Amino acid sequence: MKLRLLLLISLACSVCACMQPQKADSSYAEDRAEIIDLQGRYLFAMDFHDAKTYASTFAQDGVINWARGEIKGRKNIYEFMASGTYNPTNGAEQGKWPAASRHFITNQVIKVEGNTARALTYWFQATNPGADRRTMVLGLFGNYQDELVKIDGKWYFKKRTIYNEGLDGRNMAGKPNPAW
Repeated sequence: MKLRLLLLISLACSVCACMQPQKADSSYAEDRAEIIDLQGRYLFAMDFHDAKTYASTFAQDGVINWARGEIKGRKNIYEFMASGTYNPTNGAEQGKWPAASRHFITNQVIKVEGNTARALTYWFQATNPGADRRTMVLGLFGNYQDELVKIDGKWYFKKRTIYNEGLDGRNMAGKPNPAW
């Protein structure tokens, strides 16, 4: 009788232990979703001229490599975005409301290895520079080549290199496929 009672108690404890939430390491799907979210927050911050959020997507020592060179460190990235240096709506016609620029991402390839990752992502950009704001003008397109790092459970850009198919020296056309 005591043996049966002991087995019953042991079984009940095992079932209770199995029902406790377990904090496992993140899965590829979770990491991928967090990286896609990071990429989206970066684009929204860029399009809405939110320098603070834009800079926060980079690690403290993060780097952005774009058509006019490299910008190193979160503080410098913040100052770059706050300066208005990058603004595809410069030169838009005067309208009832400000012209907008929107960036879009597609075709994402993401490789996660522990607390680091690489991502390749196509991008394109559109504006509405006419005074009536009704006509979309497709800007340029290219791809992002990202090195990412997970710090304290959160993903950041370690380095973001921006290729633009409309700029000499920043294009990837005619080069080997960068996806692995």
